[in-house]
Amino acid sequence: MFRFKRFSIDDSRCAMKVGTDGVLLGAWADPGDASLIVDAGAGSGLLALMMAQRTSPDVRVIAIEISPEAAADAHDNVMASPWRDRIEVVRADCLTFPLPADRKVMLISNPPFFSEPLRSPEAGRALARHGEEFDVMSFIDFAATHPDPVLAFIAPTQRDDEVEFRLALRRLTPNRICHVVTREGREPLRTLWQASRRGPVRRESLTVRDSDNRYTPEYLSLTSEFYLDR
Repeated sequence: MFRFKRFSIDDSRCAMKVGTDGVLLGAWADPGDASLIVDAGAGSGLLALMMAQRTSPDVRVIAIEISPEAAADAHDNVMASPWRDRIEVVRADCLTFPLPADRKVMLISNPPFFSEPLRSPEAGRALARHGEEFDVMSFIDFAATHPDPVLAFIAPTQRDDEVEFRLALRRLTPNRICHVVTREGREPLRTLWQASRRGPVRRESLTVRDSDNRYTPEYLSLTSEFYLDR
């Protein structure tokens, strides 16, 4: 059980556990004026719960997860949260989920993103981590089925060029690009992305730990509404 300030996550049946990537994305992504938030590949429901905490009571959240075990974790976590009336957990293939064209939709995902051929010996974790049908690129394609989407996701920095090309191919503009450095002095390993059909590009950076391995003030500030010890 992973306890946050306003909710808890049981990910015991979920192949991919709660980690820094998901927390960073949920705290960093800007929901703006979205009236519907779709957490694609929701896993244990972390992002759905974080976005519910960060938005007004009239914003609806849908958590879509294809794995029955992970969907069960997400359902239980949502039902134990303060937002059980706002979040719907749907066990389905998110790539075929119909997005309502008449709603201001934000799509958020911490998708499988490793493209190398290595596979975890545990089948469920391998699928969640590497992806077969659902991955970073198919998430972008799925988001582009909406006429005016906002999408936010995280991917390895080494795939930046590939991601930018796919966004351009789908006529999407990366409005915010944030390179995440896990420790001061190192190269960034992750990139946070937020995109839409229009707007300028803003480039940012975030360092998680300083040279003494302490959390940086910027990371503490970003995640302060979630972690119990912040």
